Amino acid sequence: MKAYNGILILFQLFFVNCNDKQLEEKVADYYYQYEYVNHAWGFNHSGFTISPAGEVFSFDKTTPWMFAENNKLSNADLKKNIAASVKVDTLINRSELDIYNQLAFAAKSGKLSEPVQRGADMGEIICKIFVPDNTDPQNSFNEVILTKNGDFDQYNLAPESAVIAEWLSKLKIH
Repeated sequence: MKAYNGILILFQLFFVNCNDKQLEEKVADYYYQYEYVNHAWGFNHSGFTISPAGEVFSFDKTTPWMFAENNKLSNADLKKNIAASVKVDTLINRSELDIYNQLAFAAKSGKLSEPVQRGADMGEIICKIFVPDNTDPQNSFNEVILTKNGDFDQYNLAPESAVIAEWLSKLKIH
């Protein structure tokens, strides 16, 4: 069913009429992130970030990291995170990124489900996007959670979110 929903969403994206302003906004500078965080038995942190150019940057617990506060991350802090990360030999091609940018445009307005506790000391795997803040696009980004899985499960209710999270989860980045 999830695969069917993903295909349906992609089909709709290609046949929806947009004016130029909408299309321009759909291909904004989104950053994608797959992240594992665990504070049980010591701190663990790892994952990767995909830049708007499709470059992939890997990080781990030794990487100095600036976390979003109240779902906001400054442009300077995002750049610090990227600079402290390691660029890997993977490049996401432009056409693939354009598809996910269009899905992210729809997902960015999705609301989060109520968290459901699943366990303890499991940490979290978080799939998210960073979207330029419309009120301050040069200086800050809004953190949009797509999925959180681990001690608590939580999902963005926009159907496009599941498609992006599945894509991020399937990427094999080291």
